[in-house]
Amino acid sequence: MKYIRYWLAALLLLLLVGSLISGCGEKIAIPQPKGLFSVRAYLSAGEFLVDDPRQLAVIQGGLFIIHGDSLSRRFQSFELTTGVPPVVGTGNLISLCGDADLGLVFVYDETTSRVLWYDTTDLTLLGSTDVPDVQTAVSLATCPTGIEQVPSAQTFLYLADPDSGVVHRYAFDEVDGLSPYGILTSSNGDGARFTHIPAGMARDTEDSLLVCDVDPNRNWVIRFFSEPDLTDTTPDQDDQDPWRGRAAQFRTLPCEPQPAASFVLGDAPGCGESDWVGGVSDVLGEFALPQAAAVDGSGRIYVSDSGNNRIQIFLDGEFDLSFVINDEGISIPGSLAVVDRTVTPTLTHFGAYIFVVFPEENMVRKYISFEEYQQRNPGTPPPPQ
Repeated sequence: MKYIRYWLAALLLLLLVGSLISGCGEKIAIPQPKGLFSVRAYLSAGEFLVDDPRQLAVIQGGLFIIHGDSLSRRFQSFELTTGVPPVVGTGNLISLCGDADLGLVFVYDETTSRVLWYDTTDLTLLGSTDVPDVQTAVSLATCPTGIEQVPSAQTFLYLADPDSGVVHRYAFDEVDGLSPYGILTSSNGDGARFTHIPAGMARDTEDSLLVCDVDPNRNWVIRFFSEPDLTDTTPDQDDQDPWRGRAAQFRTLPCEPQPAASFVLGDAPGCGESDWVGGVSDVLGEFALPQAAAVDGSGRIYVSDSGNNRIQIFLDGEFDLSFVINDEGISIPGSLAVVDRTVTPTLTHFGAYIFVVFPEENMVRKYISFEEYQQRNPGTPPPPQ
């Protein structure tokens, strides 16, 4: 995990230096009112010291976090869940994801190159599988789309492996564990089906997969249909191309063929531009090191824009709002998780809370939406930021 941090830090430094040299971008603008949110967007709702925090996820309302060699389940107050002791001494855990339908939390142990899965209720270890083809997995995601192609399997598990330049796909069932089933994307091309340096991933409300690409010449989030494309085959049986995902559009632009901007969030070529080169930017709706992503129940996409020290939110593929984590730029956000809160049977506050990992500070911070704050504190002015 330590060398991954060095890799991310070096990449971030490269991005920031490049930005200074080129003079690109303008000073981050103050977020403007939009939709149900105000210019405050999100307010601080708590800080929690954690030794070596790495990633977190919200599964069935519970908050799961890996920190060092430990996995723990917590309440949304961040206190440990009563009667569920942390799992400790498991190795070098660097990524996790949950499957609410199966009631499982998956974690990747870099020391053993193994994926383990636990019961979300009490963190009972239910199984594990070695994944020797994976050099490292900085992000995990599950999605069952297309699983009917694999008899008896229950879902697919995706592993973002920047060292291999691949997002691996494994079929999962609770009896036989994980079996390789092609890839979602690789780094050996420049079109809509390629991700150069895969980082954070998320499954959206349409069961497509979002993959952050932290290549300095891209810096965007690309969208993929998760169903394996069985028509994508090559004569070489050892080739990694078979069964890739197809690129999915965020939007349809008034031009053909559809350019990069149709398929990605961030700085990407639009109509009349045929290249697939983006870049570092501090403009709203664009990124510098989009390290992680999450999706709420309404379909809004939340991106940890680490190089710009902010969280950005997108709706229907378009920029919606942004809030700055720290004006001095000393807090670098990593993994994030979003909590929806059911207010009444007919009203849900989507994205009511956001939990964000700050690995360099050994900190997890919690943020509350302005909408949720107003509902919980009627008539009370928000605290100064």
